[in-house]
Amino acid sequence: MRIQVIVNPNAGRRNIQKQLEKIIGRLLLSGVASDIRVLATKARQDATKAAAALLPDQFDLVIACGGDGTINEVINGLMCSGSHIPLAILAAGTSNDFATSLRLPDEADAFCDMVQHGCYRDIDIGCANGRYFINVASFGMFTEVAHNTVQEQKNVFGLLAYYLQGIKDAPTELASSIPLQICSEEYNAEGDFHLCLVVNSMSVGSIRKLMYKADVSDGVFDVLLLRKRSRNLALQQRLEQLCRLQPAELFARIKSGESDETARDPLFHYFQTAHIEFTSPVGESVETDLDGEAFGHLPMTVDVKKQAIRLLIPNNI
Repeated sequence: MRIQVIVNPNAGRRNIQKQLEKIIGRLLLSGVASDIRVLATKARQDATKAAAALLPDQFDLVIACGGDGTINEVINGLMCSGSHIPLAILAAGTSNDFATSLRLPDEADAFCDMVQHGCYRDIDIGCANGRYFINVASFGMFTEVAHNTVQEQKNVFGLLAYYLQGIKDAPTELASSIPLQICSEEYNAEGDFHLCLVVNSMSVGSIRKLMYKADVSDGVFDVLLLRKRSRNLALQQRLEQLCRLQPAELFARIKSGESDETARDPLFHYFQTAHIEFTSPVGESVETDLDGEAFGHLPMTVDVKKQAIRLLIPNNI
């Protein structure tokens, strides 16, 4: 097996370097791999450029080692290359939502076992305004938290860095909303919204199984909207209560949002779609996010590319 490794040495958990060294050594010594080449990124888009340059049959596997941003870059490069080389993810970031959702290993022994067993799954990816993403497209409330959290804080404090920044930004975020027009086959609406998530896997924002219907190979993404209902609710107090909910309670509220106007909790709306469009009269001021990285501004159109990437997975899922 010939393997190309693309690694971000500055990803959140820098001790992943030791795991990567163990993985490379074991794969070579065991004979599972005959050739392993390593490219360490130095700047943004290095991972995209490296993956985009790959040729069909040049390698049997690409290992992307880094956080959600690095994985996003590799995905975009692979799609650009047209090489159809399978992907393995060695998560080394702060949140690692997609890897967490699929229970992808980050310890050397388990990762090498996964490579040796060679189980693959064709997964969906998203395309937002021409750029691909593997897990989430979002905008609105708390989207800027990840952008405002500096890398050094992430490296030292991990997820706590996001929580601390979220507390700092909460008063402003709770008071804001975005006038939107939302168009899809399953749901059309016009009004004020606080948050929009378009998600591939169950895990987002380090909350496991938040998108409880999600399946990474089903050809649709799960959408969660948080709507403004200030006429009927004391909004700030209501949202503060939601922030204190236990996961099970939060999931119940989200599930109730499926019935829209008859929902027990009218703040949420949850549905699945393969195509959705967002426009806003204040679009230029609305910052969007793909896989935890700043992307651009509204308007935004999201399409699902069904089973576009072949992903290496553990043989027990």
